[in-house]
Amino acid sequence: MLGKLTRRGLWLALAGVASTFAAQATDLTLNQFRVRGPAGGNDEFVELFNAGAAPLDLSGYKLNASNASGTTGTRLTFPAGTTIRPGCFLLLTNSASGGYSGSVAGDLKYSTGITDDGGLALLDAGGAIVDQVGLSSGSAYKAGTPLASLGSTKADQGYARRQSAAGVPQDTGDNSADFVKVAPTAPHNSASACVAQAAALSIADSSATVHGAGDVAMPFTVTLNQPAPDGGVTVHVATRDDTAKAGTDYEAVDTTLSIPAGQAQAQFDVTVHGRSTPSDDKDFLVQLSDPSGGVALGDGSAVGAILYDIPVAAEIWQITGHDAVSPLLGKSVLTHGNVVTAVGPQGFTMQTPDARADADPLTSNGIYVYTGGAPAVGVGDVVDVAAKVDDYYNLAELKNPTVTVTAHGARLPKAIVFDEHTPSPDPDRLSCGATNFQCFMSMRVKIERGMINTGNKRFSDEPYAEVSITANGKRSLRLPGVEFGVPVPDGVSLPNWSGNPEVFKMNTADFGAVPANTPFNAGTTFGAEGVISYDFGAYTFIPTSFKVKQAASIPRAVAPVPPLALRIGAFNVERFCDSTFDTTYTCSGDSKEPTPDQVALKTRRLSSYIGSVLGLPDVVSLEEVETLGLLQGLAKQLGDDYPVKYDAYLVPGHDPSGINVGFLVRHDRVRVLSVQQLAADETWDDDGQTEYIHDHPPLLLTAQAGLLRFRVIAVHGKARQNVDDDTAAAVRDRQKRFLQAKSIATQVQALQRAEPLTPLLVVGDFNAYQFSDGWADVVGLISGRYRDSENQLKLGGPNIVRPALWDAVESVPENDRYSYLYTENFGEIQGYTKAGSGNPGRTVPTVQVLDHALLNLPARALFLRMQYGRADLDAPVQTEDDAANAPDWTRAVGVSDHDGFVVDLVDPLIPPLRR
Repeated sequence: MLGKLTRRGLWLALAGVASTFAAQATDLTLNQFRVRGPAGGNDEFVELFNAGAAPLDLSGYKLNASNASGTTGTRLTFPAGTTIRPGCFLLLTNSASGGYSGSVAGDLKYSTGITDDGGLALLDAGGAIVDQVGLSSGSAYKAGTPLASLGSTKADQGYARRQSAAGVPQDTGDNSADFVKVAPTAPHNSASACVAQAAALSIADSSATVHGAGDVAMPFTVTLNQPAPDGGVTVHVATRDDTAKAGTDYEAVDTTLSIPAGQAQAQFDVTVHGRSTPSDDKDFLVQLSDPSGGVALGDGSAVGAILYDIPVAAEIWQITGHDAVSPLLGKSVLTHGNVVTAVGPQGFTMQTPDARADADPLTSNGIYVYTGGAPAVGVGDVVDVAAKVDDYYNLAELKNPTVTVTAHGARLPKAIVFDEHTPSPDPDRLSCGATNFQCFMSMRVKIERGMINTGNKRFSDEPYAEVSITANGKRSLRLPGVEFGVPVPDGVSLPNWSGNPEVFKMNTADFGAVPANTPFNAGTTFGAEGVISYDFGAYTFIPTSFKVKQAASIPRAVAPVPPLALRIGAFNVERFCDSTFDTTYTCSGDSKEPTPDQVALKTRRLSSYIGSVLGLPDVVSLEEVETLGLLQGLAKQLGDDYPVKYDAYLVPGHDPSGINVGFLVRHDRVRVLSVQQLAADETWDDDGQTEYIHDHPPLLLTAQAGLLRFRVIAVHGKARQNVDDDTAAAVRDRQKRFLQAKSIATQVQALQRAEPLTPLLVVGDFNAYQFSDGWADVVGLISGRYRDSENQLKLGGPNIVRPALWDAVESVPENDRYSYLYTENFGEIQGYTKAGSGNPGRTVPTVQVLDHALLNLPARALFLRMQYGRADLDAPVQTEDDAANAPDWTRAVGVSDHDGFVVDLVDPLIPPLRR
């Protein structure tokens, strides 16, 4: 029976939900179609046919399509007023480039094609499937055995529906039986001659829902496709058992039905017996036979679906079960004596009292009750709820509830404490088995050491929306190891990084804990109580009470320069470009370069960052600057904004978009002795092509501050972009990064050997972590701390740099070790879904160190501290946009996708500061 049920779209048996529509809709069929033609893959049409006796209103109907993996989408929504007359056609055609090439004009057009091995379906205005055809077993749309794909040949071929003995389209509910290949195709449109149908009788499927012990009438309609002639028409009607049994589940019918002259329909009822206990849904058959007057049978059989919706008494944990989807989905339930724990604008959460909670840690004792408006309950109320179990994007909820308050002021169930152990930070030992949060859904949760990990996202109607949080007081840091979910390369002793499964979302305003659109900066700590929910594919904490413990400010400047100290900084300024497109690719990375006004604005914003956030370093390395002229303009802007004078230094490299590394140096404090590129001409064999190793060759500054002679190498390594992938491009990029690091290490060692007592710092955007990612430890190689056992690419000998350099990041407090924010997307994992648009799966905003300062032994002996300035990574998106034109130093917020840093060194004889 499944084929017929699927074809009619009347009974979704797994969900126990009935969907009914006008009986005439069963006369509407997908009559002929082509998903590829002489012009190619978009040369498509879909022909509809109305085999009934009355016009059909198709307003709001949809043509949907599926690919071979079951992903579906709407190709066309029929406009209001669309009709199809009896015995007539409607032609839908693809209007995309290379689209429908036939001579018969389409009545309605769509612009996204249907795959050769997918499927298509016609849905009514309520979303029920009227008819469907599949071209592969993987298609979401098919009936019975799907058709064979006609492949990718550009030919005029398609499928057409067979005709029954009555001259109407055959519709047995099995695609392979109902369709035949046609070549060439012969589409019809609304202007084509309509088909005079021989008189034929059809019966439509029906359903009835049983809610209790009372009997229910299930109506059936028999339709003649044209008015009955004089004397009328009779037909024999008989029921037959399937899973439902006559006498027990329904009363059998065996009778003759009459359709009077001039009429086209007749109805009869089948009595369905009620019951007081739950049951699986059942069905029986109805068969037409022996029509009078030479009338043929069109669709002579129907399914009667008995849908049992008898309320089940259940505890909350029986409703929620172990998985995302409730085991009682679609059923009516009665649940008694639960405590309201949180109240929102359209519903409330309730939880089993502690005394009745189940002992299974993998089931939730909480559930959301959707009321559709402000609920008439308060926190602490004890309630009985009768409702239907529903699923809202994997959030189990009770819908259409009847709520009875039986008591007030009850003690709330004990909250689960989220801390350094819960939710679990170990992906191999998640708190809820296969997930980290499912067993806490809609339950009370207490967070004592909350940490906001990102500033607010922004949605169209919410300038300050959700934030990323942890409950362990730690930022979501990238930790050592191979990317989570990526196989550890052969010969590498590192484990996988955990992927930070303890990170989740927070929507602070949903239950009124704070006013809507309240901004939060990353680094803010808080305490809160609330409930766990599921919001568009991701687990989310909704607080009922919320208190900020320590608010993080934006921008957050580094501490002032200590007396008798030299300050050296680095900052990736994110494509500081001029307005002229004179490179292979645009410098901006967009389709065009910035306007002069945009360049001037960025210059002012960068001046505020360097001057006020980084505290006017004596030397600052800048990465991603296009020209020396831009850097000189920034030096002038700094001089206009602050009582200092900078000189600019930049030597062009080989980047096809024109970005380079450069220096700004305060000439009132530092005397520049030389600036030179290193290894600019080194090449490598890039798949048979000789290419430069360094797109941005390192830049060496030799300078003197007071009596202190020192050196700074500015670096900007190749981006990580696809390093963790299993592709030829990733292999190539890993090799280039490894060669770049070897080259810089060789230059560093040569400088150490030539002047072993001269302080040397290697600073900038290394595009690498302070530990190995399992492929090539760029920082470790440059600093002389490379371990072959931790890397796929082997050095094959002793470290190049000896003595080793020290990464000053190690001196920075752990929660402050980051200069870049990257959102890792792990897909459908740990209960996170890609169920719909905007649901990317498990996405984890992760802060990481890409910008480093490596110090040799003489520099480390002078080291005071390293600090990151904060203006770019921790702000809400809306704050960044608002800050751009601020009248003060807050214009620095959001000027780059990196945060810069400074390193302070003791220099007893440096000239006094002028601020």
